[in-house]
Amino acid sequence: MAIERALIVFIILSIVSLLADITYEGARSISGPYLELLGASLIIAGGVSVGELLSYAFRFIGGIVAFRLASSLAYWSLLILGYIINLVAVPLLAFAGSWEVAFALYMVERIGKGFRVPIRDTIIAEVSTGIGRGKAFAIHEFLDQIGALVGPLIVAYAITSTGGSYSMALLILGIPAMLSIVALFTASAMYPKIRSASRIEGGGARTLPRGFYLACLAVGLAMFSFIHWGQASYIAFSLGWKNVALLYALAMAIDGLVSIPLGVAYDSLGPRILLVIPIATLLSTIALSHGNILVFILLWGIAMGALEVLPKAIVAELVDERARSLAYSILFLSMGLGWTLGNITLAYLTLESTLSLILVLVASLASMAIILRLR
Repeated sequence: MAIERALIVFIILSIVSLLADITYEGARSISGPYLELLGASLIIAGGVSVGELLSYAFRFIGGIVAFRLASSLAYWSLLILGYIINLVAVPLLAFAGSWEVAFALYMVERIGKGFRVPIRDTIIAEVSTGIGRGKAFAIHEFLDQIGALVGPLIVAYAITSTGGSYSMALLILGIPAMLSIVALFTASAMYPKIRSASRIEGGGARTLPRGFYLACLAVGLAMFSFIHWGQASYIAFSLGWKNVALLYALAMAIDGLVSIPLGVAYDSLGPRILLVIPIATLLSTIALSHGNILVFILLWGIAMGALEVLPKAIVAELVDERARSLAYSILFLSMGLGWTLGNITLAYLTLESTLSLILVLVASLASMAIILRLR
């Protein structure tokens, strides 16, 4: 009965993510052109990636706070708080009268998401015991990406049917936001006691194996070459792809389609399947630099799917359950630093420059070399 209840909670949490993704991925899909329409420059659109640094920084903070408090009440409270901040910011974007306000709300949305992610992943790793680490996170990501596909499609339809009203599209996203929070409260009521929330003796850092730190470094280096959608959508829009929400929906569909095969591959082949990440991020950036938008979308979707499944699976496998919130916080901080430094650097240098190509190539090759050392 306890196992069945845990699996039901796993499904509910996946539905929570599905509904949440409809909300914030719908808003994210139009971040570039929305900011441009409000008067922002390419540097500002690319600067939305700072939100990812904030998101990953707050993943670190959220994971550390949860690890230190070490109680089920703290885990659920932080998770619910993060979702509320994350989701309420989206419909508020409809009332942004300037790019500065919109930019700030995009930052707030990322902070909310960041705060709750390590706690959510810790709970998912616990309630999905027996499914297989790769398959569990792959199933969650698959449902998650259904939302990431539906959200941009809703936005694209709303913008088209209202004659280009971004505000109405953003307001509509408030509906799945409310449903997501209701489902989250249901999950917390069904699974009030979290084993992973118990304290671990002797401190957390000493319980994390060397392989975990190598994986963090490898994924962080790969993220240097991973272009943020804010910058990518701005470039696509400037090249004549007017409805970038549809492009984002296509990328999310690819993400969802590759997630389960990648999860199964991890359970069968082990950590070296992480090689997919630096290869896909490198090739996607090269494609974008040459203006090959559809090729970029294909490779970017593959990279996103791999990033959402494989690093989480390796943490769940390598790290004691009582230290997972700490481990996820460190992993996400590494990813956020790599992603933000890469996007700011590449936006400043421009993707077409030789120096940009050299930097992404070096970072990707270093990532591959480290992954080949993982066991």
